[in-house]
Amino acid sequence: MIRHSLSLIATFEVAARYQSFVRAAEELNVTPSAVSQQVRLLEQRLGVTLFVRKPRSLMLTPEGRDYAFEVRQGLRALQSATRTFSAPRASGIVRVATFHSFGLFWLLPRLPDFRELYPEIDVRLELGNAQVALVSGEADAAVRFGNRADHDCISRDLVRDTAIAVASPSLLGGQPPFGSIAALREFPLLHDDATAEGELHLRWSAWLGSSEGSKQNFHLPDGLSVLHACLLGQGIALARASLVSGRLQSGQLVRVLPEERKLTLPYRLVTLPDEKRERVNAFTRWVAQTIGAGA
Repeated sequence: MIRHSLSLIATFEVAARYQSFVRAAEELNVTPSAVSQQVRLLEQRLGVTLFVRKPRSLMLTPEGRDYAFEVRQGLRALQSATRTFSAPRASGIVRVATFHSFGLFWLLPRLPDFRELYPEIDVRLELGNAQVALVSGEADAAVRFGNRADHDCISRDLVRDTAIAVASPSLLGGQPPFGSIAALREFPLLHDDATAEGELHLRWSAWLGSSEGSKQNFHLPDGLSVLHACLLGQGIALARASLVSGRLQSGQLVRVLPEERKLTLPYRLVTLPDEKRERVNAFTRWVAQTIGAGA
């Protein structure tokens, strides 16, 4: 009984993460109908509705959002307990270079989980858009975005993200998610002027079919500025799903469209060749495992 319930909860967590039975089925290697049936069975056992089901979209109810948050906290505790038993002893300083939006919106909120596993490792962030050279000793590891080469370093792809449209609930005034992209033209849109050339799906022109496309368009210098303006209710943003997942779970942001678009450029984890320091290897393993699990 307990084992079966845990299976239902795990299926729900994946469906809640994607807000899609189809994508959850792909990850779990089952059919979408199997995911739907397991979620419905869990709803029956809990006595609450976890999703609002529409013909072409799936949205968490307030109860579903709260439950998803608690489930993820529990799963992270289980992962932490498991890793603690297998984690080698490591200590010292690890300097990690990355860009502002990833460092502040993805890495910083998750660092307490790493510190719980490795309390003797001191992670120090080097944030900025300039590419820090590991070979010169400016950092021990880096998380990059894009395909720019790192000479004399080892680079491996972590994950390719998706672009989604998000907004603060205060901007929408209680309106439900939009049924069409055209409806966004009535709202202010936030533009990231530093979007990489290869990432068209982070540009409103790719979504709306024009360079501007809205009655109000606010241009900002980088992705961090766009995310902060979005949180302040100043407009709708196109964001990397991984960077706003925590804000969606907390209700600070909401998705305004069910559509999402796969991004072309990957996150990359960069280290020096033949890295032997256990503290650096512990950090890079944790980043790869955490982002790979969608946590």
